[in-house]
Amino acid sequence: MKKFLSLLILLLIPVFFTSFFKAEENINNLYIHYFRYSGDYTNWTVWVWQSKPESMEGVSIPLSDDETAAAFNYGAKVAIIPLTDSFADATEVGFIVRRGDWVEKDVDTDRFASIVDSGDGNCHIYLVEGDPLIGTSIDDENGPSRTPKFKTGFFISENEIRFTATESVDPVDLKVYENDVLLSISATSMNTDNKGGVITIDKTLDYEKSYLIEVLFKSDNSTGSYAVTFDGVYDTDGFNNAFQYDKDDLGATVKDGKTTFKLWAPISSAVTLNIYSSGTPASFDGGTDAKLATHLMVKGDSDKGVFSLTLNEDLHGKYYTYDVTNGTKTNKDIVDPYAKSVGINGLRGLIVDFSKTNPSGFQDIELPDNMTNNVDAIIYELHVRDLSIHESWNGSSINRGRYLGLIEENTKYQGVTTGFDHIKELGVTHVQLLPFFDYGNAIDESKQDDSEYNSFNWGYMPLNFNSLEGNYSANPYDGLVRINEFKQVVKAYADAGIRINMDVVYNHTGQSADSNFHLIVPGYYHRLTSSGAFSNGSGTGNETASERSMVRKFIVDSVLFYATEYKLGGFRFDLMALHDIKTMEEIAAKLHEIDDTIMVYGEPWTGGTSTLPVSNQASKSNINKIDGVGAFNDSLRDGVKGSVFDQAGPGFVQGNYSPLNAVKYGITGGITHQDNTGFVAWHQDPNKTINYVTCHDNNTLYDKLYLSLEATEQDLSLIPLLSKQANAYVLLAQGVSFLHAGDEFLRSKPLDDGFDHNSYQSPDSVNQIRWNLKVENKEVNDYYKGLIAFRKAHPSLRMADAQNINDNLRFVYRDTRGFIAYSITNDSSNDPIKTILVLHNSNTSDIKVTLPSGNWNVYVNGTTAGNDIIETVSNEIIIPAHTSYVLGNVDTKVNHSLFPAKATVLDNNNNPNLGLILGLSIGIPVLLGAAVATFFIIKNKKKNALEAK
Repeated sequence: MKKFLSLLILLLIPVFFTSFFKAEENINNLYIHYFRYSGDYTNWTVWVWQSKPESMEGVSIPLSDDETAAAFNYGAKVAIIPLTDSFADATEVGFIVRRGDWVEKDVDTDRFASIVDSGDGNCHIYLVEGDPLIGTSIDDENGPSRTPKFKTGFFISENEIRFTATESVDPVDLKVYENDVLLSISATSMNTDNKGGVITIDKTLDYEKSYLIEVLFKSDNSTGSYAVTFDGVYDTDGFNNAFQYDKDDLGATVKDGKTTFKLWAPISSAVTLNIYSSGTPASFDGGTDAKLATHLMVKGDSDKGVFSLTLNEDLHGKYYTYDVTNGTKTNKDIVDPYAKSVGINGLRGLIVDFSKTNPSGFQDIELPDNMTNNVDAIIYELHVRDLSIHESWNGSSINRGRYLGLIEENTKYQGVTTGFDHIKELGVTHVQLLPFFDYGNAIDESKQDDSEYNSFNWGYMPLNFNSLEGNYSANPYDGLVRINEFKQVVKAYADAGIRINMDVVYNHTGQSADSNFHLIVPGYYHRLTSSGAFSNGSGTGNETASERSMVRKFIVDSVLFYATEYKLGGFRFDLMALHDIKTMEEIAAKLHEIDDTIMVYGEPWTGGTSTLPVSNQASKSNINKIDGVGAFNDSLRDGVKGSVFDQAGPGFVQGNYSPLNAVKYGITGGITHQDNTGFVAWHQDPNKTINYVTCHDNNTLYDKLYLSLEATEQDLSLIPLLSKQANAYVLLAQGVSFLHAGDEFLRSKPLDDGFDHNSYQSPDSVNQIRWNLKVENKEVNDYYKGLIAFRKAHPSLRMADAQNINDNLRFVYRDTRGFIAYSITNDSSNDPIKTILVLHNSNTSDIKVTLPSGNWNVYVNGTTAGNDIIETVSNEIIIPAHTSYVLGNVDTKVNHSLFPAKATVLDNNNNPNLGLILGLSIGIPVLLGAAVATFFIIKNKKKNALEAK
């Protein structure tokens, strides 16, 4: 599960000590004794969390000198976790030994220890560097050994093996075995400390065989051995030529009464297929571990590393796993990465004939005809559970928080629509759902109906990428139910003219060394550092190696599966900069072969330092080179309402006018514009520019406005006005519009002592959409609805070409501080309004605008928005403080040169310079304070606080 921001944890360790752990009676402390061969413990800590009876958040525990009695002292370092009365329920803890803020893990799997008295009123466990075993005493025969050993050993070419050991070795003592046959070593190049080097063997690597290195450690005359891995040759032409598999038939396929299984496992010596009648193991009530059958898979000579088997049975509805043997180790009951559905908690794959999963009419639906270009999209970001979990949703209890809750109709609260009817009424074109593929290791689906269990999670820790999440299904034990239910969702939205976009997380896996990918082909699917550790560019423990051909193939195959089988309208890529450029280009190209209006966009940043070269990342610096792929515009986001790195820091709408050019950049759709030469464009295409001010990450718009107004001692009653204006900047801009669900009626994520900016697994009490807020803030909601209707009705707001934007959109009244105004003419758009004039007054004072001659219809003012004419004005108009207006001249295309260079800031308080004074009084202190305040917030991705260890 994702973990809290480590800086915050360091500040709060004493609090956590009294809140998160409680062991058996009379057990005072948990001592985790840890031994490193080199004696280097700098920056190494232990991340610990309560795992039973209920999993809870983790804390970082420092290592200190071990001063325990001799009977318990490992002679190294120890982490001490007090087990006070506040931790009464802790019977087991999970832990990870890590370096720095998740720079490296010692052992890449989560480990667990029961709280048991070691005889002195405390619980002691023992760990050794690089050893997954856990000792319960110093001399535990089943625990880790402190004897010398190999740390790594892997091929770096087809005849060279790089190795490291815990102590210096004599090269003459090194041996290499191929399937137990001793090989001849032609050369050995040792490091200066003799603790590692490169061994050159006299023959070429055979990928079908296993290799072992061996040496005599002279410090204790013990013989150490290590199964050599293939990490260093996965990127070679030899490996790719031998194992690049191009067919689209991996996984389990049912056809013509037969079922075929295919698994890519190029370095494995054996694969066994296990078939079950149930997706529920015996560890769950009603489950079983009895197998219907087991079959040995066959690897063909020309099958590029694919094990396959065809059975003369239609096994639709049965479950399966694989036992995979690599070297001397067999990993059992591994779920096929290509499994298209799973049973409870994603522990067994499901065999599916998708022709049997469709609800009535599903095959006949097509993507709604609601867009020609990406700029026509208005995306509404939503979490499945949030929409219907609050009591004010007023739908049926069986659908609350589930897939079918997304489409239940006729739900109301005090006369206003809720849920699905609200979304239809709002007028958006796309609903983007937070990840809904299986993240079974983050939520226990068997506790779905347990009112005491927190079933909420954003879903950014993927387990089975090609399966839907079971926690949103009426029956998470049956993997077929969720398929049918979600297809009902897609059909209902399609019938309503709305497309479904999928938030996808292919940049990392929810598990690392124990992930299905790693257990099948160790080291292939993830990027590793030079030390052999998992690279952590995601901030969640690992990152996938999309640049490798079979990783790229998996991602492309998976996206195409969702696009075709579930008829999705687009894909939002989490931490997209962790994907290489070629992968994103191939995804877009393949999807656009299906339908050129399928959207592909993502976050153009990473969650940490990646080993993928910056020049090859699908990032802000490269997005303009990637055809058909868009990116979120954090320039507009932070410019409008303040940086996400500073919760209290204001943006343009709160009176900090320094990011003027960033706001104008979003307004012009992310292009190089003649009136905004002070900003370096990085999108360069309005179809690539996703304009937004809030999303699921960071504070909601209401919470951000509250915090920033409070910090600058402004009136909190301004929040409704500022909320409307913040998203008026989005909805009246060129580019793609993106809204966070609930912002339209001032959604908040409250805590007892503030607001939750990182609610990835906070309870429903934080995350739920409260429909009573729609009643309380109906005028704000109606304003958003009106802006959406106006945008959809006017193609001048949706120009798809950078040149047209430059030709037809010009900024006017440009010399007015805190005031952004622009005119749009309709030369290329055939808009019914010949000249649209957008006026954003973010001053604390009213502004008088002198208009060019002619009649101007007002469609949007401070209280009302839509396609109806509110009033018609000429000569001049007063724009109140903190409001946005839209005027239209239906008769004349007005040249921008006819607009005055400056509007008049009115003296609302008998001070002609009031706006300037207040702007400076707010902006300068805030800008100075922002540098200090940034530690309160994490990087662009809040989920970098580690959902998985």
